Amino acid sequence: MNKIVASISLGTAVCITASAFAQDSHLSLTRQSVASMHEIAAALDKVTDEPGAAAAVETVKKVHKKLLDIGKRQLELPGATLQEQAQVSAQMTEAQKISGELIKSLSRLKKEGLLTPDLQKALADLQSVQKELAQASRDKAEQAEPFQEDAEGNTHETLLTKTVEEVKKLNDSLARVRDEETGKAAVEQIGRYRAAMLDVARKQAALPPLTRNQQAKLMGVQQQLVEMMQPIVKHVTAIMLSPDASRNLKEALNSLSELPKEVQKIREEAAK
Repeated sequence: MNKIVASISLGTAVCITASAFAQDSHLSLTRQSVASMHEIAAALDKVTDEPGAAAAVETVKKVHKKLLDIGKRQLELPGATLQEQAQVSAQMTEAQKISGELIKSLSRLKKEGLLTPDLQKALADLQSVQKELAQASRDKAEQAEPFQEDAEGNTHETLLTKTVEEVKKLNDSLARVRDEETGKAAVEQIGRYRAAMLDVARKQAALPPLTRNQQAKLMGVQQQLVEMMQPIVKHVTAIMLSPDASRNLKEALNSLSELPKEVQKIREEAAK
């Protein structure tokens, strides 16, 4: 079930992430991505019997096509301005909220025996959006201009690589949570992750926007990030549902939901 939620929320996130790097407009396409998540959530909420589950399958397949179209249109966009990046970041909070609703709906459907194989497959297939877009981005990636460095040698490419490293550290820490000691270590790692992501956001905001070819070149790493987030969703869900997890750990995990707002604020300030 956690993998399915990750496929929905993070399969959609590729469109949101692409907009953040990357006129349609960046904001309008991102809103369409979030609206697609709403559409899935509403369809699942209506499932009360097998015919309802079959109807939900068709909705999910329709959304799959929408997300693929949005992704292809985004590949044609020039780089986003800082103001556009800030506007897009605001949508991440809404996406996280919908992910929570999806977890509840899927849990209900599983409990009621309505999470049919066809519905599970349709939901899991959403993850393939990234793979379907990968080939379309390769030609543009080959034409990518050199990434501009800041005074410290940071580029959009190196900062994205740093993000991958920090996500891996967070995942490893959450995976080790077994007792009070490992729980405390996870709280500390969450703090380091937040600090690192805010530092990355500040440095990204100071760099020139990505061109569409540069954006395409980074799509592979973006896909890697999406895939890496799947086990994190699983660990977070398990911890939040565990009666043994400490209050501090749960509060630390909840604090991550504020991270998109903080990143948005950084980009808004940089755009002034």
